[in-house]
Amino acid sequence: MNKTLETLHSMRSIRKFSNKEIEGKELEEILEATLRTANSGGRQVYSVVVVNDRKLLDEYFYKANKALVFCVDFNRWIDCANHLNHSIQVGDIRGFFLGNIDAIMASQTAVIAAKSLGIDSLVTSSLFRMKLEKVYKILNLPDKYNFPLISICLGYAKEEPEHLKGRVRKGVIHYNKYQRLSSKEIEEVVDEYDKEENHFSSLTKEDLQKEGYKGFLDKYFSNWNGSFPEEQIIDCYKKLKKVGFFQKK
Repeated sequence: MNKTLETLHSMRSIRKFSNKEIEGKELEEILEATLRTANSGGRQVYSVVVVNDRKLLDEYFYKANKALVFCVDFNRWIDCANHLNHSIQVGDIRGFFLGNIDAIMASQTAVIAAKSLGIDSLVTSSLFRMKLEKVYKILNLPDKYNFPLISICLGYAKEEPEHLKGRVRKGVIHYNKYQRLSSKEIEEVVDEYDKEENHFSSLTKEDLQKEGYKGFLDKYFSNWNGSFPEEQIIDCYKKLKKVGFFQKK
């Protein structure tokens, strides 16, 4: 296995960070690598807000050493067009999707670059749990054509996780055509998700059975049906429309 694959296979999510500082040189290397990410038409319709304010990191970013907030952002592209006396149309759903792709791909590059330097991370959408108006104020985000999509918390692990999380393969990888799983295959997938190395709970199978559950996935679906609080959904949708995305064409 080469060094790149070793880096990818060693990645894990960390929620407890030590006080060890990420050096400025290391942060710059991560950012430079991030800018090398493939993007739609070479436009880079995303922006990255680097957070190093200790108060903000403690309150909103799991007490990480640094955080990167990746936004869908068309403002720089619009400003360039206006500077050259052109007007362009942005804000339709396709453009928003393209910005999503750019931002998410860039965020994954940042995570991989950080890990190659021995720096761990946590990818989170925790900003969505806040009132979005507050997020825009804290980060001084533009009122139009900008949306904070995903955050990367960076730092060194305070404690080593017991094991690296595995990943389910069956039903994820398809060749040539999408194939729905058979009942037997679904049962196998459920068993895979229920393995301790494949879920984020610290509960063992015995712990879950004592609580009356068949396994982790049974408890997961029993306690969360996949929906977010309605007020958060409405707030997100209203903000997307307000900043200029999801416009009808």
